[in-house]
Amino acid sequence: MMLASRVHRKAGLEILFAYLASKVYQSVFVYWGHAVRGPAPPGGWEGVANRFLNPWTTYDSQWYLEIAAAGYREATATFFPLYPLLLRILGNSELTRALAGVIFSNLAFLLALYLLYRLTRLDFTEETARCIVWVAAFYPTAAFFGAVYTESLFFLLLLLTFYAARQRRWAAAGVWGLLAGATRNPAPVLFASLLLEYLHSSGYRIKRSRLRDLLPLSLVLAGFAIFNLYLYWRFGDPLLTVISHKYYHRAALTWPWEPVVQDVLDLFSGKNLNPVVPLNLLFIGLFCYWALKRLFRPSYLLLTGAILLMHLCYPRVSEPHTIGLIRYLSVLFPFLQMLALGYQRVSQKTRLGGYLLAAAYLLTNALFAYGFGLKSFLE
Repeated sequence: MMLASRVHRKAGLEILFAYLASKVYQSVFVYWGHAVRGPAPPGGWEGVANRFLNPWTTYDSQWYLEIAAAGYREATATFFPLYPLLLRILGNSELTRALAGVIFSNLAFLLALYLLYRLTRLDFTEETARCIVWVAAFYPTAAFFGAVYTESLFFLLLLLTFYAARQRRWAAAGVWGLLAGATRNPAPVLFASLLLEYLHSSGYRIKRSRLRDLLPLSLVLAGFAIFNLYLYWRFGDPLLTVISHKYYHRAALTWPWEPVVQDVLDLFSGKNLNPVVPLNLLFIGLFCYWALKRLFRPSYLLLTGAILLMHLCYPRVSEPHTIGLIRYLSVLFPFLQMLALGYQRVSQKTRLGGYLLAAAYLLTNALFAYGFGLKSFLE
């Protein structure tokens, strides 16, 4: 018992250190990018009028702050309500809401790192569980975890949902899943993944399924359904969460390989040399490789694969078509586990390879943090 307590205390200190180190490291590059950036392009958003907060209010932060202040319109229906609601409760002006959003996102991310460690420890070694904390803290798009964005909140709620499910606390999993479904749009995928986890935990014996367990899991769809019913009542369109993506350059369904093939062609032809493209392609390949290895629970693979397909089947119209993919993967803990295992395999084969991989990872994180500060579309 004392040994376990000592291990948890040591892990907790390492999590805190990884969190603080990543925040200082990323902030240097975020503020550097912010210092050298010029004015926003025509029609672009400059961010809030505060030197400290401005770099952390970028891209979609504008819409969360707008919803918190004035409610929804058709163009903002793609953004789910829990995060803007929290901003509205925590602040009474654009600046105070932005400040509240930054503080809340950072605290949520710190808690998420601890839960990520605990959830990973259920299946892997202590070394892997600690490694994944560093992988998440210095993930390429980790700057978003400190911004007025839903990344940290959804990450935390997703981890709480699956941690409860792994402990077979299905009612708690349903409640956390409901909140996750009110934060982002993949609630149906989350419900299907939890249902698969329930079946897996019972050895796929349907007769052992109990209604008192399954009913709470259905709560996961409640946040999603209530928001869509609200949009139907307000705007007369129950599919507005999907249709409103047209305002953000996502207008049509495609086969999942189409944006991948197009980005490959654009990359090799020199039409689009955005550094995000090779990283997107690499991460797609890594997921496919680890999925074929079948080292992960079926529910984990379903969750990650289905959300990846959601992104690829509804790609950005303009190049790069896979933009945003690595950011969406940042909150999917099974993918982070894959990265941690991959790093461990390389470092076990050759220490130099591990050092070089870690250096490349840190450099990628710095590049994306700098691009975040520039308010460029490097995501």
